Amino acid sequence: MKFIIGHRNTPASQFRTFGSGVREFLLSVAGELKSHKRLFFSDIFLVAAALSASYILRSGLPLDATHSESITGLVLTGVLTAAVIFPLLGMYRRHPETTSIRDAVIVTTATTLVLLAIGILRSLGLAAVNVPPEVMVIALFVALPFLCGTRLVRRINQNLLGTLLGGGNHLQAATAEPVLLVGTGTACDLFLRAVRNMPNPPYQPIGIVDGVENTRGLVFHDVPIVGSVLDVEAVKDWFATRALPRHIVLTEAPAQFNEDEVRKLVSWAESQGIGVRRLPGICDLHGLNESRPLSIEEVQPNDLLQRPAHVVDRKRLARLVTGRRIVVTGAGGSIGGELVRQIAANHPESLLLIDNCEFNLYSIGQDLDRHFSSVVKNCEICDVRDRTRVENLFMTYRPDIVFHAAALKHVPIVEANPGEGVLTNAIGTRNVADAARHAGAAAMVQISTDKAVNATSVMGATKRVAEFYCGALDREAEREGKGTRFMTVRFGNVLGSSGSLIPLLKEQIASGGPLTVTDPRMERFFMTIREAVELTLMASAHGIEQKTSRGAIFVLDMGEPVRIIDIAERMIRLSGLEPGKDIGIKIIGMRPGEKLFEELFDKLETRAPSGLEGVMVATSAEVSLADAKVWMSRLEAFARLGDSSMIIDTLRQIVPRYRANEGKDAERIAASVVFGAGEAEPGAVNTPGEPTEGARVNLTSMLKPQSGRLLAFPSALEKQ
Repeated sequence: MKFIIGHRNTPASQFRTFGSGVREFLLSVAGELKSHKRLFFSDIFLVAAALSASYILRSGLPLDATHSESITGLVLTGVLTAAVIFPLLGMYRRHPETTSIRDAVIVTTATTLVLLAIGILRSLGLAAVNVPPEVMVIALFVALPFLCGTRLVRRINQNLLGTLLGGGNHLQAATAEPVLLVGTGTACDLFLRAVRNMPNPPYQPIGIVDGVENTRGLVFHDVPIVGSVLDVEAVKDWFATRALPRHIVLTEAPAQFNEDEVRKLVSWAESQGIGVRRLPGICDLHGLNESRPLSIEEVQPNDLLQRPAHVVDRKRLARLVTGRRIVVTGAGGSIGGELVRQIAANHPESLLLIDNCEFNLYSIGQDLDRHFSSVVKNCEICDVRDRTRVENLFMTYRPDIVFHAAALKHVPIVEANPGEGVLTNAIGTRNVADAARHAGAAAMVQISTDKAVNATSVMGATKRVAEFYCGALDREAEREGKGTRFMTVRFGNVLGSSGSLIPLLKEQIASGGPLTVTDPRMERFFMTIREAVELTLMASAHGIEQKTSRGAIFVLDMGEPVRIIDIAERMIRLSGLEPGKDIGIKIIGMRPGEKLFEELFDKLETRAPSGLEGVMVATSAEVSLADAKVWMSRLEAFARLGDSSMIIDTLRQIVPRYRANEGKDAERIAASVVFGAGEAEPGAVNTPGEPTEGARVNLTSMLKPQSGRLLAFPSALEKQ
């Protein structure tokens, strides 16, 4: 284990901290003066002019030698005092293009302090100032219009009234997503005004990257300018000790900036797992010319979710993977790839990437080479169904933590190929879990799905079997008092994953439609890939650190379910088109294995808070490891024989409430057995328990020849 030892808060360390703070403040002031040197000298000149004019207004003309000496002392003292007080009070911190009532307040405060300082120096005899006190009062009213007027020059063409009347909610809310803006143009200005005037803004601008140099340290609408597009390294340094934004938002078209530097900024953002988005153009209007070709704007998955994303503790994520050997199966897929990127951003000791698809493995490997070249990685082609290959890899690389994302997920395809679904989703999970246990891994995290709850598909049922197996292993490790921690994270659909809804709808929009929806009533839970992976990592870290109950399933909070037809209509509108007019929607009917509504919790499960925001815990009846191994072996045997009917029958006996959509099997549903709990009444639910005599008879019947075929179980069955 690693321990962090803090330093004692001694007077010496306090002094060093104070000195460091003073030095940083003075450097900041120096940078502000450098950026506003013309304005600074203009202010000094105006202070001198205002003091001279005030003295003349008080004493009148002509001026004799005594008056000239008094004016000289007054002006000299005022100039020196202003040269110190004005920068220290932040008069040059704000960007000149955002001049507002706040600047007037700052100028008034600073000018008043300068005049008070002159009076104090005069009374103490520290300055050669011999003027009547009324001069100071007159000077205040003379200097303020001069100083404020220079700051309003650059705002002549701006909507000054809107600026003066604009509200201010400090640009933040509890659920707001932190964003880094690029550019200080009109779009950025309007965006910040809109966010500031919203009661609960969805975004919190934490910084701005300017398009020009020498503005770092200034503020634009109270948002600090952290650097320039022309100096990306300065932006990286600024975030070295600060929390990273969730998105970088280009407020102007990339062509408005230096292309090479913007590419560097975007590359850095992607390497840190930061999303890159762009504000829509203010002048981008649709429908003005019907003869123009259809233009498709990029639809971001977050645009389809009308809820804020959960905020994650990045320090906890770092503690989970930093300095550890990590394995990700299905590393080339959508979830696996995002897992790889977020893990790589937190400096693991090494990464083992496993995938059965050569191209996917090559692609994620290239991605790591571009953005995380310092991370030690190994790419291995491996089918998780190959037990020997998986065990050999794990014994070679000795992982600390395993993330198992490899799975067959397309419901209709798995429904048509139940044996393949069993071998990948169930047997593959068993192979990975057993290999992690034998290699002495600290933890294995399995990615599951809401389709495992009250399953109506082979895909969902096989994932539920995988949940049972990992839960049984986790409880067995607890009884042994040591061993690998096995955790399951369950969530619904992710937006933008390969082969999922969003890419299909985008392709259909691009081809002119229609968009295909299976049923207007169909609802699904949705979450972005990034948010799902972040919460998966958070749940994993929480499970390891807090020692949560064994065998429990972490269920991600996905908000309210969303109708598929609503998402289709929203995508059409986000593309600048009108549903039913420009793009049609066609209802095609439900596909095999699908159901209208998905659920995150089974009725047999007990749900409870996990202590982690955005994550719940589901606990179901215990399944013994011995029973789980027996059923896994039978599923594997029937899958390798290609006996689909026996696979369905066996899944019904294992998985509570599993109902296949095949009418020919309806008579068997009432007689299904759940882990040997005996015969079930139609519609009843059985709880996993010890095998009964009825179950043994049922299992024996499975081993009898079917349709003249002799069942020969593979050696894997004998090993159990």
